[in-house]
Amino acid sequence: AFGDRADEADWALVYYAGHGIEVNGANYLLPTDARLARETHVQDEAISLERVLDKVRGARKLRLVVLDACRTNPFLTRMVRAGGGTRSIGGGLADVEPGGGVLVVYSAKHGSTALDGEGANSPFTDALLKGMDEPGIDLVTLIGKVRQSVLGATGNRQEPWMYGAPSPERHFLRLN
Repeated sequence: AFGDRADEADWALVYYAGHGIEVNGANYLLPTDARLARETHVQDEAISLERVLDKVRGARKLRLVVLDACRTNPFLTRMVRAGGGTRSIGGGLADVEPGGGVLVVYSAKHGSTALDGEGANSPFTDALLKGMDEPGIDLVTLIGKVRQSVLGATGNRQEPWMYGAPSPERHFLRLN
């Protein structure tokens, strides 16, 4: 339903906070009820990032996916690996080249992991919420400020990253 509505919209924005994993270079978002007893269950129990990107591509002006999901794989220690452990399950999420005018923002650069933080939100989400409340800040500037804030809050251990090419049109996000 979201993808159908995005096809008729100017903007399509997905924000996801939770666990995300990379398996063989593909990124997956994990629902809260995922069990992932075996590595081969990932495609059955998780949502591929590519599928999410496909859903936002139909929007006319802004296609944005924000992922606060670059954490360690919570199933890695107990997951039965396929093929004698020859497949790659990385830390954090893999690099992404979204194309089609889609922007993807990771809370931590590909191949690295994000911190959960001490409060209700992660350092990334805290910085994002604070920045969105600033009047007159466009999306690209907002992401730059979020990056600097997270680097400062985490002692340079976590670096948010944006993938894709922003359009020349300025977009403004604001909390109401």
